[in-house]
Formats: sequence, C-alpha cells, structure tokens
Amino acid sequence: MRKSEKYEMALAAEKALDNATQKYQEVIAELKESDEYKESNLAIAVNDSIRNLSRKVEAYLEGRISMDKLLDEFVFEYEIIEGELEFEKQESAKIKRLAKRLLSSYQDFIGKVGGSKKLKILEKIERQSFEKKSKGKAYLFWFVGLFGILGLHRFYLGKTGTGIGWLLSGGVLGLGALYDLFALSQMVEEQNMYNELRAAKLKQLKGR
Repeated sequence: MRKSEKYEMALAAEKALDNATQKYQEVIAELKESDEYKESNLAIAVNDSIRNLSRKVEAYLEGRISMDKLLDEFVFEYEIIEGELEFEKQESAKIKRLAKRLLSSYQDFIGKVGGSKKLKILEKIERQSFEKKSKGKAYLFWFVGLFGILGLHRFYLGKTGTGIGWLLSGGVLGLGALYDLFALSQMVEEQNMYNELRAAKLKQLKGR
C-alpha cells in the first residue's frame, strides 16, 4: 500500500473514531437517563481506547509517529477491549455492542493497512483460541486447578480475563468454580463455535 493510501486510511480512521466518540457519549447519556448506567471496566476501556487511538492517529497524520507504531497501538487496544469484553458479564448490552463494533473496525484497519505482517500478530494472539477445545482436557484442567479455583480451565478455553479473575478471587470464593463444573461442557461447545466464527473473520481479512 502506497503512503498516500495509508494516509487516506488514517483519515478514515480519524473520522470513524470521532463517530465512535459521539456514539459512546450518546450511549452513556441514554443509560444515565434510564438509571441503567454503572461505570465498568469495559465502559472505561472503550472510552480510553477511543481517546488513545484518536491521539495516535492525529500523531501519525502530523508525521510524529510511523504507521507501524500506529498499527501496534490498534493491536494493543484490540487486546484490551477483547479482554474486558470477556470479563464483563453483567455489562449493558449497548456498551457490549459498541465494544464489538470497535473490535470489528480495529480488525478492518489492521487488515487493510497492516497487511499480512500485522495480521500475523493477531494470528499469534488467537492461534491457541482457534484450536478446537476438548471437553476432557477442560475437565482435567478444572480438576488439577484445585477443582476450578485456579481458573486453569478458563485459561485453556481462551477466557483469559475470567481466568485471571478466578485466580485472584479463589474461583469467586469457590462458587464460580462449582458453577463451572456443571457448565463446563456447554462452555466448551460455545467457545468452539465462537472460535470458528473468529477464524472465519480473520481468514476474510487475510483475503483482502
């Protein structure tokens, strides 16, 4: 991709981030009016991500950072939001939809501007998650992880956010670990389906 084309893509990203800022403010205002708003890590991550990338895109347009640096920032923010989206189970549906749209737009930008080099980074991050998960292994990790308390089964399923949460909270005081014993089979099936969809999306990006 020529430098002029990258510059045009950065301009488009700047506009998209401006729209995302406006949409975020609208969503927060709606939630506050209906008394549904509760500040969460995901909402904060979305806001911080938009603000950070807006500054980085501006820096690129002004010639203060390279496109490689800008792409690294997009990959970093992608990982942050994805992790928080996985961890925040009680988040507002509107915030979740906004976060998912951001992830999609970040992937598109990385795919179009970064080409195979940056997509390989995403592949490396997600390769383990794309592998079909085994129910037997999941239960084994639950067992050897002190009956789910260490969250090893969640790390195995690629649920890093909740895995860390389980590790730090003792499997949410043991109740979450017990719940996982009965829900683990369905969790494996859902994760395999989700991984297949993400693999298809990445394959689509690589084909552009």
